[in-house]
Amino acid sequence: MNKNNVFLDLKENYNKLTGSQKNIGQYVLDNYKEVAFMSAIELGEKVGVSDATIIRFARSIGYSGFAELRKQIREGIKNFDPPHKRLSQSVDDLQNENDLISQVGKKDLKNLEEFLVNLDMDKINQAVDEIYKANIIYLIGAGSSGVLIDFLALHLRRMGFRVLALSEGGVASIEKIIPITENDLLIACSFPRYSKITFGAIDFAKQKAAKILSITDSYFSTMSMNSDIVFSLKIDNSTFFNSYVVPMELCNILTMSILERSKEKIYVTLKENIQNMEMFREKL
Repeated sequence: MNKNNVFLDLKENYNKLTGSQKNIGQYVLDNYKEVAFMSAIELGEKVGVSDATIIRFARSIGYSGFAELRKQIREGIKNFDPPHKRLSQSVDDLQNENDLISQVGKKDLKNLEEFLVNLDMDKINQAVDEIYKANIIYLIGAGSSGVLIDFLALHLRRMGFRVLALSEGGVASIEKIIPITENDLLIACSFPRYSKITFGAIDFAKQKAAKILSITDSYFSTMSMNSDIVFSLKIDNSTFFNSYVVPMELCNILTMSILERSKEKIYVTLKENIQNMEMFREKL
């Protein structure tokens, strides 16, 4: 089991738990920020069970005990701090500007290397399946997450998919999601600090039984728990803003995997669409 995915593991194994374990699991899901700093005894008092039951619960989902489970929850919520606090925590020990630049580059490379080494191609293929099956692909990403949505919307549209971007340039027009149905797919991107508009779009799509693919930084968020496919990516670095090196690489891989699935058909569509756009280009 990948022990960075505490909430995902709870979601997938919820029906296998005993009644008391389900109660513990639900409390953890609803109060994870508090649980991250509780003892087994304190959590047991909140749920109405013994600390031994809490420990058995942790072991039932693959952990050596509650301390290890709690550690992973803390790891999952570390990016929830506001930007200025994240920056101050990172640069206190740096001596000069070059140290900061070097550290940023090295951290991006480390995150990217880890992502590629642990790339889950089964999940990539699952995402491609849903993209091909969708009648309409809705996309949303408010704020800086809009960079990813703009990239995906452009290339999916060029490849011939029916695309409706709920956000452009990071600004969302949420009323566009109203026609979504169970035959459609919502691709949602959100990173700390998370977008309430994006969360609302996910909740609405779930009510309409549409498939939901989320690109975010943690399995510990509400959007992850309400999504069918979740890509949890590292975006932390020694800056006051999120690093999108890894999320953009995921978008590149998704795009190429979509192309690989039907190369000849998409090539013809791409060529035709690009040629059609020539008439709009400014003549020199």
